Amino acid sequence: MATAVFKVLIGLKARNALILSFPRVCLRLADATGGVIQQVLQSHRAPLDLVQWVRERKSRFTTASLMRHEGIDLILATGGAGMVKAAYSSGTPAIGVGPGNAPAFVAVDADIDAAVRCIAMSKTFDNGLICGAEHHLVVDARIHGRFVQALERHGAAVLTDDEADEFMSKVVDRSGKAFRLEIIGQTAQAIAARTAITRPYPIRLLIVPTDSAASSNPLTGEKLAPVLSLFAVRDEEHGLKVCRTLLAHAGAGHTAIIHSRNQALVERFGEAMPASRILVNAPGSHGCGGMTTGLECSFMLGCGTFGGNSTTDNITYRHLLNIKRVAYQLDSKHGELVSYGMAA
Repeated sequence: MATAVFKVLIGLKARNALILSFPRVCLRLADATGGVIQQVLQSHRAPLDLVQWVRERKSRFTTASLMRHEGIDLILATGGAGMVKAAYSSGTPAIGVGPGNAPAFVAVDADIDAAVRCIAMSKTFDNGLICGAEHHLVVDARIHGRFVQALERHGAAVLTDDEADEFMSKVVDRSGKAFRLEIIGQTAQAIAARTAITRPYPIRLLIVPTDSAASSNPLTGEKLAPVLSLFAVRDEEHGLKVCRTLLAHAGAGHTAIIHSRNQALVERFGEAMPASRILVNAPGSHGCGGMTTGLECSFMLGCGTFGGNSTTDNITYRHLLNIKRVAYQLDSKHGELVSYGMAA
């Protein structure tokens, strides 16, 4: 519900009323969240109807009707590609954002322990629900062994081939393309118990090695849980190729992460990635939202034309303001009208 609360905060700061529309699977939680928001409004003697939400939904018809309603001035669309496309097609001005699927490239010169600390802090935050968190670890094979050891020191379970096969059989849905809803937002320890993964220490992350970046591999998509795929790559060129392939599959325009002390490689990575945020030696969840990087603080992150969005910005209250600009004619220093090539 963090995205909903964030939209309320920026909406009210820009002096707007809001109507929230949650996914159908979240309606009970939506009522609880809406109730908390209205308690706050009431405590400040603000009209309760400043924030409303769709309380019953059997289809997307209600949301689609609201998008086209003449009383709606702007749509903030966060969700899947279909919903964002519907917002842009509604005839109402819209700001849409896309899904995350951030690869984190760990180069041969990276500070391995610092990189793992960032990854663990980011992907355990909110149980992996932040779209800009790391979803894939793309690691130079020359440091792969040391990297895996560091992961385990920070509470990650790096699965064996047999464990990975058993794990995937239990967490992938019937389509074979995505993870089951039951594991979304769950702790790594709870998911491990569900899939019979054990370690002699509390499990904070689940790491599934794979060598296929094909779109048919469910590990190459967004994973809203403390679960990451792990790729071993030959060198920088191979690492960049895998990262680009993963973003082409899902998450284009959102975020890409690199851990390296080589400025030339960082610049090459930034130029090569179809991403609006290139994070360097930073945790994905905290970095993309501006908590540790100096970017605009936001939970709504534009993906630009890479991802079919209208902006690459981190969306803030300023995007929800109509700003008037009063402009005066610029005269020459002698008080004569400047024509700029037009006939006087």
